[in-house]
Amino acid sequence: MSKWSHDELREWLAPTPGRKRMRLALDHVRQALARLSNPELSFPSIHVAGTNGKGSLCVHLAARGAANGVLTGVFSSPHLVHVEERVRIDGQPISPEEFDLALSEVREAVESEPMIEITYYEKTMLVAMMAFHRAKIDRAIIETGLGGRLDATRCVRADLCAITTISEDHMEILGPTLAHVLREKAGIHREGTPLVMLDPKDSELADEAARIIGDDLIIHCPSKGMTPWEISRSMATEMGGMLGWGIDHEDPVWPGRDARTYQFGKVELILSAAHNYESILSEMSGLREPVVLIVGLTKKQDLVRALEPVRDAIERKMILRTLILEPQHGRLPPESSHDVMIALGIDAMGPQPDDMEDAINSASMYAGERGVRVLVLGSIHMVGECADVINRNQGGLDHLLRIHSSHHGSKSES
Repeated sequence: MSKWSHDELREWLAPTPGRKRMRLALDHVRQALARLSNPELSFPSIHVAGTNGKGSLCVHLAARGAANGVLTGVFSSPHLVHVEERVRIDGQPISPEEFDLALSEVREAVESEPMIEITYYEKTMLVAMMAFHRAKIDRAIIETGLGGRLDATRCVRADLCAITTISEDHMEILGPTLAHVLREKAGIHREGTPLVMLDPKDSELADEAARIIGDDLIIHCPSKGMTPWEISRSMATEMGGMLGWGIDHEDPVWPGRDARTYQFGKVELILSAAHNYESILSEMSGLREPVVLIVGLTKKQDLVRALEPVRDAIERKMILRTLILEPQHGRLPPESSHDVMIALGIDAMGPQPDDMEDAINSASMYAGERGVRVLVLGSIHMVGECADVINRNQGGLDHLLRIHSSHHGSKSES
């Protein structure tokens, strides 16, 4: 039985105001894992890095594993609504009770003398390792948080790795060039371990990847015209084949990234967690009809650059109205409505929404009158708020948080 209550554990988990919320180093996590008897060594892992699409690849891999009878654990971040979503077993977020049990073990380990200081992200990663060990999973699928070489997840025992896209995001930390970003993300490679990398379509990046990774590098070349979601499926299919997972998988549920639409009254909503230049450009390029936009972003190194595709879409009359929110709860503070408005080149705007519910109601009314859809774009936490609002009267979020059906009844991994 834990010596701490639920509230005490969650207060300890929460980031400390004013304290650095991110650290690129491994010593603290390695020390904590050793005190926990190295749970990460009790199962093999697939380790996934990349700028965009790494979470989508992870859930496709999990769904494929389940279709082939493999009990998987998925560690991903950030979460949509509840922190438990970061730790999924057999497609389902673990319960608050399971999370608290693991968190109490982590707290006890790191508070033993000499104390180990760990971040919020590191705490959730350690919780995942303990929960996976206790559940006796067959395989973990691990998404990096930032970079790869010095990310806390680098401590897992991976026998297959992947890199999705290499593009402009967090370059103030990983940059200053895309080659620097690649080197950090390629740091998940272990010698002798295959690493599947999405074709970067940049010869210099491809050459650099080959230099770093050597004979372990496998370039994945998707069919022309695939959407990012379809690319994740094709990459998971190739990687699954390397593990003997020949049975095709169902389309996983991944709100904000799986291109599903949601109904709010008589209006369709599209949820998109696009939050950097590459992903926003992909979203805007895919618009085939005008939309009403709800947008909110956390702080960007270059907000004007990130929102350039949205500004172009407004000029092309593909966005009929823009509502701006300031998302809360993210690792970074929000971009102000004023700064977003300036970055979009909008001289004046009408009243802006007070919160997500107000935004959805206003956008849906405007869109319904014009027979168009609403696009909610930006911070994953804002997308989570939207999902929460539109599902309040539809039985809650459970159906959106389970990413795939159970693995039971399928053959097991050999």
